Amino acid sequence: MPRMPDLIEFPALKRPSRPNNWLVAPAGFAGMAGVNEDAPVFSKSPKQVFDVVMDLVLERIEWRLRASDPDTLRISFVAVTPLMKFKDDVYVQAVPVEGDPARSSVAVYSASRIGYSDMGTNAKRVKELLELIGSR
Repeated sequence: MPRMPDLIEFPALKRPSRPNNWLVAPAGFAGMAGVNEDAPVFSKSPKQVFDVVMDLVLERIEWRLRASDPDTLRISFVAVTPLMKFKDDVYVQAVPVEGDPARSSVAVYSASRIGYSDMGTNAKRVKELLELIGSR
């Protein structure tokens, strides 16, 4: 499988047909890529969401920062599974809520580099990340 870029453009995302990835995004934000779930809205500005995700990535030993761009509010990191040490690529972008600068949403895409199925690992990771963003 070719290596994913350091940062992605969610509207241009093309997902593989294998069930080893998970995508959560605001309605219409991910272009033609079908989302697994609609993204929640947070009572935080997009910059605050970006900062929370950066803090989380830097705190977790199993997450390794790959790239970040505060201008576009995008972050990517590699998540390493504890037991088998599989590497999964995770992409996050804070998304402003139109007309409300104090609220934002987020697009998150987590994909396994190898294998056909991930046994729900990517979905679990994305849901945990969303919970952590909401609780900080």
